[in-house]
Amino acid sequence: MNHTVIYSDRKTVSLQINRDGSLTVRAPRGMSRAKIEEFISAHKGWIEKKSGERAERTGLDFVYYYGKKLPVCETEEKKVGFDGEKFVVPAGLTEPQKREALSYFFKSSGKKYMEKKTSLWAAVMKLPAPPAPKITGAKTRWGSCGGKGGNRINYAYMLMMTDEECIDYVTVHELCHIVYKNHNADFYALVGKYIPDYKAREARLREYEKIFTAQGFYDKD
Repeated sequence: MNHTVIYSDRKTVSLQINRDGSLTVRAPRGMSRAKIEEFISAHKGWIEKKSGERAERTGLDFVYYYGKKLPVCETEEKKVGFDGEKFVVPAGLTEPQKREALSYFFKSSGKKYMEKKTSLWAAVMKLPAPPAPKITGAKTRWGSCGGKGGNRINYAYMLMMTDEECIDYVTVHELCHIVYKNHNADFYALVGKYIPDYKAREARLREYEKIFTAQGFYDKD
């Protein structure tokens, strides 16, 4: 299998199957190639299993947009479009290129929406309005709060693929981090004050994770 070796000041060896099917090996400095090949061979079963899971990922015949499952169709147009019922993408794009084009659309379309959503919830929670949030390409989390002043909020573009209740939950979750910087009992008490069923919404986000992972959007690996 095609693989790349990355050496660093680590003590153990790790393997990672990349989106293109290649293998990345992270190894301690000084470890011989023979030892690395031996490690790869010993984990052949794991590599084949993970490679198979990658291969089973679904194509982009549909995407979710604000909780609605919508078809993705090819067109002769040069950019992604949305007519309220379906998405159109330029013909001939590879699956990764389709994901990239769609993610750019979600980032652009979600910016004003999340600015308004964040301002509305900040007012409800009687918090100072934070700086305008950023929409990022994060693939392993829905949002984050920190930066200079501790109140800069970022949202993953994938959040625009979930439903409004999930979006509200993530918005409140991140706003609560302006008050509490960790996930202690006080933090969740504040979340629960505004989103009493937050655990159910967290469970729904985990279901979205499964769908978006299968399509190559969400990726914890």
